[in-house]
Amino acid sequence: MPETINEKDRRIEILTRQLESRTELTRMIVHDLKGPLGSIMANLDLLISGRLGREEREILETALQGGNDLLNIINTLLEIGKMERGKLELNLSVINLSGMFEAAVSKLKSLASQKNIALEIDCRSKTSSIAVDASLIERILFNLVLNAVKYTREGGTITLRTEDGRSKDTVLIAVSDTGIGIPKEFQETIFDLYTQLRLPGERKRDRQACESKGVNEGAGVTGSDRRRMVNVGLGLAFCKLAAKQHGGSIWVESEMGKGSTFFVSLPTNLIPSGSGLI
Repeated sequence: MPETINEKDRRIEILTRQLESRTELTRMIVHDLKGPLGSIMANLDLLISGRLGREEREILETALQGGNDLLNIINTLLEIGKMERGKLELNLSVINLSGMFEAAVSKLKSLASQKNIALEIDCRSKTSSIAVDASLIERILFNLVLNAVKYTREGGTITLRTEDGRSKDTVLIAVSDTGIGIPKEFQETIFDLYTQLRLPGERKRDRQACESKGVNEGAGVTGSDRRRMVNVGLGLAFCKLAAKQHGGSIWVESEMGKGSTFFVSLPTNLIPSGSGLI
């Protein structure tokens, strides 16, 4: 017999509760990982401060860096959970956009130089400062520039710029690269949580054919570029939620083999926290 409306509603309610329970369990597990991880990192830090040979120090430093990377993932997951539940409060302060760009370039200059990638700043917007949660917006910018460095070939260029918004009381932050590009069919889904990219022609036979030629014909993407595009991670999902938390948005415009530009639209009329203004 077909389900009645009440039976369907009841089943949907049960599935919703199960999903909420799993989400809460995941949040608790992720939160509880911070304790033991912190203990491991503290002990690694203590070992590094002692007398060590070059080889031993390099091993410990690699382990500590891995721990820091894992801690960043845990913190990002917790913040994503808070933003999804609407429980992350913004701490709004006025930041200078040019200064924020310079700080991001400074952090990633060494990494970019390893691939001979130029990092450029172009502040063309009339808006020079806005009230935002500095921690969240700085991390959006860092994630976008880091991704651009990863997917831009040697000798390429990454440009950080501001533009006047497409509507009143908004400003655009843009990160452009001369990288491998993103297929049109993935340009919306890459901002979804836990998204993995699978490029067209990813079957073993097609992949081997492309790699034997060293190029994806018609797209300008080499076999090595193709492999590097498989996993996006949490960074873009965080960027989307952090922009939305400010009442803003994020999107990408890209052409395969020619590069990508990520745009973040932010309101310019937010009031700094503790200003007393309403």
